[in-house]
Amino acid sequence: MHQKDVERFAFLYLCGQKDRAMLAGKKRMTFQDFDRLVYIADVLGLDQMNLEIWNRFSPQFKGQLEALEGLFKEDCDDMEFREDRGEIQNHAQWFEDFCDSAPDSEAKEFLVNIFDVFHEEE
Repeated sequence: MHQKDVERFAFLYLCGQKDRAMLAGKKRMTFQDFDRLVYIADVLGLDQMNLEIWNRFSPQFKGQLEALEGLFKEDCDDMEFREDRGEIQNHAQWFEDFCDSAPDSEAKEFLVNIFDVFHEEE
């Protein structure tokens, strides 16, 4: 089994039904869903899964991604690369929702432990 297959299996196991349906193409994914799943895969250290999500879903969000890129280019000189309070709260809510939608208590406990360690490192 290849690393990308292991990561896909792990991520899909940890996802709730809604996220699995979006990743399987059975449910429409919004840009916020895309951003959230990419971020969570990154925090979990699932680089191959993160790349798979980008390769598969980023084309449908080309306009939003180009708009963000334009904002970054315009404000790059004045920009401080830090998360603002709203973004940190948003990420914390993503973690909480992802943990709450875990398929069972064992997966939920695993995720809570990972996210607790991640927040300690920040």
